[in-house]
Amino acid sequence: MGLRSAQFLMPNIDKKRPNHLLGIADVESIERCVPLGVDSFDSCFPTRIARHGTLLTKKGKLHIRNREHVEAFGVKIEDDCGCSTCKHYDRAYLNHLIKAKEPVFLPLATVHNLFFMNEMMKSIREKIVQNEI
Repeated sequence: MGLRSAQFLMPNIDKKRPNHLLGIADVESIERCVPLGVDSFDSCFPTRIARHGTLLTKKGKLHIRNREHVEAFGVKIEDDCGCSTCKHYDRAYLNHLIKAKEPVFLPLATVHNLFFMNEMMKSIREKIVQNEI
């Protein structure tokens, strides 16, 4: 179900029960669907893009394979990220891992993307409680 389908369908759904959206969980879709009344999401999006070298940041998607990260020693994926990947590894090392096809890259990238999504959802919940959404 895309955004247009959600915009059409959600006004007709019972708001007394939780509304779950399966298969859609990218950042933009979540930000657009929460105000429509979607309560929870389920998707392989953060883990799937991690497998291909895409890391989520507040500034958008970061493609760790790019040449600009080859010598990014000491540069975290995201400065204020508290995930274990950002605490211990820099962009240069992650760039090396994915280019060398090292299997350890997959859990490191997945940990970061899932941490990012959990923090984003935490922020959304706080905005809902404060009636900002």
